[in-house]
Amino acid sequence: MTRRFSVIEGGLSRAEADRAADGEPAELPLTAELPLTVDLQPPVAVGAEAVAAWRALLVRAEIDDPLQDPDYLLTAAQHQAAGLRLAFALVWSGAEEGPAGLRGVLPLQITRSFLARDRARFWRPPDLFGPPAIQPGSRDAVLAALRARLAVLGRPIHLDTHSDPVPALQAEPEPLRRAGRRVPAASLLGVRPDDYQPPTVEHVRDPGLIRDAVEHFLALDARTARRPIIADPTEATMVRVVSRLFARRRQINVELARRGDTLVAGTLHLGSGAGTVAWRHAASA
Repeated sequence: MTRRFSVIEGGLSRAEADRAADGEPAELPLTAELPLTVDLQPPVAVGAEAVAAWRALLVRAEIDDPLQDPDYLLTAAQHQAAGLRLAFALVWSGAEEGPAGLRGVLPLQITRSFLARDRARFWRPPDLFGPPAIQPGSRDAVLAALRARLAVLGRPIHLDTHSDPVPALQAEPEPLRRAGRRVPAASLLGVRPDDYQPPTVEHVRDPGLIRDAVEHFLALDARTARRPIIADPTEATMVRVVSRLFARRRQINVELARRGDTLVAGTLHLGSGAGTVAWRHAASA
């Protein structure tokens, strides 16, 4: 595993952490208890070993949100960043080898300034609301290591966590659990014409069929949406790439509803089991 820009950090006192946050070089003592290494990587440089460790971290942190998966976040960072300068901070524990050693994955948006210090804040795509993936119980150590790493760059960067809209970043995050309620069918009321025929619904899960199913979905979206996905080439590319990557692991279900030969509704579901997310939806009036 290639680890660039690595600094060993551990056991920072509060005063040292404060100096690092203010841009002063911090003394970084090496401890046998929890040495941390911080890699800063652009999205395209996060390799397969890091991706495997990232998924293992999501399991340990009990995060079942598919939008936290590297196939999603790395793709979003490449296609939906809108010119932003992004980097992924991978925080490793030198005390443990392999996937178990990854303590946190923190996507960063870095802003450069001519008149003030460069700043970094946590980045997430518009449809993701959870905090970064951090090993439970390691939040303070991970953030201290990241601040120290950014502070000793050739051009120091200040990590800004206070302006982040997600309150969980200000405290140890709880495992993300999705809650939902189903309305009993007997409680649903509606008015339908006498000649109404319910649509037939197809669920496409076979990786070999996902590509065509997604194209059918995009065509329906183009006919029915006020702002079609294909009107934005970057979003259309992201939908296609994410669908292909999730299909490799059978983590996508394309739901297509037809009335006769006409496609009338479609939904792209990411993930599996309780963590499934209805990611994109389109329907005719």
